[in-house]
Amino acid sequence: MMTGCADVDLLHPYGNDDGVAPGPVSDVKVRNWSGAATISYRLPSDPDLSYVKATFTGTDGNQREMRASAYVDSLVIEGFGDTREYEVELRAYDKFENASAPVAVTVHPDTPPITLVRESLEWSVDFGGFLISFENVTGSDIGLYVLQRDSVSQTMEYYDVYFTGQRKGTYAVRGLPDRENEFGIYVQDHWGNSSDTLVFTTTPYREDELDKEKFSAVNGSEVPGDLLTSQWQTSMDYLWNGVIDNWDYAEPFYPTNLPHRFTIDLGVVCRMSRMKDWQRSGDDVRWQHGAWRLFNVYGCTELPPLTEASADDPFKGWTLLGEFESVKPSGLPVGQVSDEDIQLLQDGEEFSFDRTAPAIRYIRFEIIAAHSTMQHSSMSEITLWGQIEDSDPDNLGI
Repeated sequence: MMTGCADVDLLHPYGNDDGVAPGPVSDVKVRNWSGAATISYRLPSDPDLSYVKATFTGTDGNQREMRASAYVDSLVIEGFGDTREYEVELRAYDKFENASAPVAVTVHPDTPPITLVRESLEWSVDFGGFLISFENVTGSDIGLYVLQRDSVSQTMEYYDVYFTGQRKGTYAVRGLPDRENEFGIYVQDHWGNSSDTLVFTTTPYREDELDKEKFSAVNGSEVPGDLLTSQWQTSMDYLWNGVIDNWDYAEPFYPTNLPHRFTIDLGVVCRMSRMKDWQRSGDDVRWQHGAWRLFNVYGCTELPPLTEASADDPFKGWTLLGEFESVKPSGLPVGQVSDEDIQLLQDGEEFSFDRTAPAIRYIRFEIIAAHSTMQHSSMSEITLWGQIEDSDPDNLGI
């Protein structure tokens, strides 16, 4: 006895194709919104109805389509880069791809996100570059593209980009020399729509990255209330040894009630501009454990006399440089992280100091709360920037 079987197309719809197309959608309504439109409709009555497809020409001139299953009565078309009218064709399809007659509808998108963000852009000069503030009221994923004029070709060339979906924020453009130049910034969405370019001329302030070889820990006996970071044989200088690692960090003995304070001698007199810190990267400690969440930073040129410090005023003689909060981008609960959370951990969190504060030699950190409820604080690395005013050891008494 011989038997055999034919090849079976497992992707072919179950049942027989009746060759009859579904009826068209009806009672079509349009709700326009920023860069998009929602189209609602009444579905045709057809037992093997599969989906509804919208086809249209996008802002870039390319043909696009969006689909919605037979279990919903609306679809969203988005990615428009202007407020022109666009014609959309709707067709209903059954599971054998028989298509209904088309129904044409016109959409008229409201002002797109790229334009709204572009209209909100404001810039201000800063150390090593400039700051761009923006509002993104729709929460759309956009990119802020930075251009600078090339001194040789005299054309505007790409310099940097910042991708975000935040509704409001400030983007710091860094690494620029302290000379006048022309810059531009424009907004682009992930469909390739771009805004016009904000063009401006500025001269960034000079910014120096402080040499960690000159840093030294200030003994707690010289600054009452400071702690020695010595849990697990670590020491404070692990904070500036250039190693960013899960097992290279500084922390005081656990448990020790917060706040935790410590002081660093920078070895130079500097007008501080900003800092970055890097958390430990282990799965069980990142964005939790002792990672700094709330902290203040103070500075002074000379350590205040011991007689001036008291439990009531531990910062007498110190200037507040900034009050900071470490914000987890995703907002997820402790123990859960997103790709954006991990990326920020790898890049380091940046914090800007008060631009009106005087130059300092000593910098003092006060850790108020961690990303967990533990009476604990830890950090792998910090880097500091500013405008050095005096680096002569003789002048500093070193």
